[in-house]
Order: sequence, then C-alpha cells, then structure tokens
Amino acid sequence: MNRHLTAILTHQTPAEVGRMVAWWRDFCGGSDVLVVYGGSEAAFAELAGVGVSEAVLVVDGRLRTSDHQRERQSFHGVFRAILGWLAGREQYETVLFVEFDCIPLRRDLVELLRERMAAEEADVLGCGVERIDGTNHPHFLYHEADAGFRGLVGRVSVRAEGGVALAMLGCVSCWRRDAFEAVAAVEEAAAFYLEVIIPTLAHHLGYRVRNLADQSAFVKPSGRAPGGIDELVREGAWMVHPWKEFWGRLG
Repeated sequence: MNRHLTAILTHQTPAEVGRMVAWWRDFCGGSDVLVVYGGSEAAFAELAGVGVSEAVLVVDGRLRTSDHQRERQSFHGVFRAILGWLAGREQYETVLFVEFDCIPLRRDLVELLRERMAAEEADVLGCGVERIDGTNHPHFLYHEADAGFRGLVGRVSVRAEGGVALAMLGCVSCWRRDAFEAVAAVEEAAAFYLEVIIPTLAHHLGYRVRNLADQSAFVKPSGRAPGGIDELVREGAWMVHPWKEFWGRLG
C-alpha cells in the first residue's frame, strides 16, 4: 500500500492525460496518482477509458484565469477537491502536488523528496520559496494593500511575527499530509494569488516551508531548461517545468 499520493492538475485531452498518468506510474512506482481535472465535463467522463482510475473534476472560475497574477489565480477549489478525495484514505502520509507540465525525470523522485523533507524538517517543500514581506515584490505589494489578505492571515496565524509573507511557485510542492489538509481547509472569502497565499498560509498555520534551491535551474515559472532528459538528469534535475508539449509528443 503506497503512503504517497501524487495529485496532478491538468486540462489536457484524455489521450494526453492517459500518457501522463502512465509516465508518472512508471517513474514514481511508490506513489498513487490522482488526476485533478480542470477541463470539460465531457472530457472528464472519458478519462476512465484511457486508464485513469482516480480523478476528480474541478469547476472553479478562480482556476481558469488568463492573466494569472493580476486575476489572482487560485488553487482553493483544486486543494479542496484533493482534500475531499483524501477523506477516508488514511494511508497517505505525503502529497506531491504538480501541474501537468512539470515532468518527473528521476525514477526515485518520491524517495528524493521524502528524504529532503526529512533532512530539512520540512512540512512543505517547494521551488522558488522566498520571503517577500517588506520588499517591492509585486505580489507582496498588491496583497499588502488588500485588507482581506491581512485579515485572513491574522485570523489563522499562530506565529508571533504576523507580518511574514512568502512566495512559492505553484507548479510543484510536496507536503506532509497534515500541512496540506490544514491549508486546504482554510476558507478564503476572496481570491488571493496562489503563489502567495498557499505558502503564507502554511507558514502562519505553524508549518515549516522550505525551498528546493538546487532545482531552481530546472523548475522555472516560464521557458524550459535546455537539453533532453538524459542531459538534464546529468546536470542534477529531478524534474523540469514547464514542458507543456511533452505529453503530446509522446503520442
């Protein structure tokens, strides 16, 4: 029985999703795979026919944004869907959340992440983690000006230093289950940008958020690290993001 869950957010065609799930199962044999589907209901209904045994549909307008930062794209509905699926499945101790264009390159990815979490004493392990309060970081500035953001943080915080704000890329994060459930359970009255609200809530709820600094060359908000899989692995990559066309090319 696997103790680790990989939850993959995607809106791709059923054929591409089928190839994606097969790849993750092959590369991460120590993990079960849950598809979190943000596409159409008709496409969702076809997933079982391409070998997807576990999937949840997310219908949330706060996920479907065009200008993600300005429109404050939210994973609130996504995390809530995963939280609901986890209910009654007590075997899972850790949750890896990834977007579809984050490609695993190491077959021992799950073991690497769990070992790093133990070494860092991390409850949440992510990429691009940084403290942004007191800076001119654009994400911080437009959230700091929103009384609702500080109101939410103040309501849940167990920290003595209540003004801390963190940023973290949304494309990949590995969680201890209790930390994931705690963040997913927080009710958001308004949309806050996922790359700020998720790590900030985790921190203020008392969890330890740590950065995968050695993967920053390969996990980026845009573009893609040059080279093929073998070259990337030789350079130290565990995974790469974004590689949006990857699953289509496997067809």
